[in-house]
Formats: sequence, structure tokens, C-alpha cells
Amino acid sequence: MEKNTTSQPASGTNRSLIIGIVIAIVLCCCCAITAVTGYYGYQTYLEAQRIAQDLQEFEIPQEFLTPIPGDPFDPNQPTPSFDLDVSGEIPSGGLADDETRLTAWFSVQLVAIISECSIPTVEGTTITVIQQPDANGEWQEEWNVNCGDGTSQPFKVTFTPENGIVNVNVELPGQ
Repeated sequence: MEKNTTSQPASGTNRSLIIGIVIAIVLCCCCAITAVTGYYGYQTYLEAQRIAQDLQEFEIPQEFLTPIPGDPFDPNQPTPSFDLDVSGEIPSGGLADDETRLTAWFSVQLVAIISECSIPTVEGTTITVIQQPDANGEWQEEWNVNCGDGTSQPFKVTFTPENGIVNVNVELPGQ
């Protein structure tokens, strides 16, 4: 009988070589991922710095720098009076439920005060539907608001149902 004398490498050597190659590949992948992440992170940082610099250098055009009525920083201007009615009383009429009408009343009061209707009051304020609900349920009303000084101003209020609530939009007079 003949003996086969060819030598085979030990399986332990092959296993160590394979483990070493796998570790080298994993380390190379980690280095590549770190390099790519670092590059894009640095690019993002540079872009954020550029945007911050642009914002610091931004100048507001002069036509937008009109004085604010009742500017709190100007001691020569009188302090405006904002008498918002928060009693919970609301004008009657219109198509909205009480909760939506209360929201609309607060919105109308704010727009009225801005529009020089100094003390909007519920008493004497009337609501007239000027457009019935359309296919989307949207309708418009005119709120003739008692300004509290013997005058009144009309405000156009649009009600838009959306996702179970009704959004209220009050237009400034003259729009």
C-alpha cells in the first residue's frame, strides 16, 4: 500500500486567513462610510454657515419699514386701546353654530380693532348671510360690527368646513 504524501494545509490556517480578510473588508467599509458621512456632513455645515451669513446680511427694503401704529418703542405715540370682548357673548344670526360663531367673533374683533373700530361690541352687531353654502360647504356672511362709538363697520367673514372643523377667515375692509 502506498501512502499519499501530499501535504494539505491545515484548516486552522485557512480559517485564520478568511477571518483576517473579512475583518479587513469590514474595516475598509467602515472607513469608507465614515469618510462619505464626514464629507456630506461638512458640506451641510458649510451650507448652514452660508445661510446664516446671508440672513445676517439681509436688509429689509425701506418701503417695508413703515412705522407700526401704536409703536411701543416710540414714546411720542399714544398707546392704543385694545378692548377685546371676552365675555363669551356672541352676536346672533348667520349659519354657524355657537362655537364657530364665538371663534368668528374673536377674529372679527381683532380685525375690527386693526381697522380702527376701537371697541367692537356684541350689542348692535348684526350678521347677514351673503353667500349660501356651496358644494364644499363654504359660505360667507357680512358682520356689521358696532364699533362702540356710534359707528359701525361691515366685515366679510368666510366659513370653510375642513376635516370636521370650520375655518374662519375675516377680510380687512376694502379688500
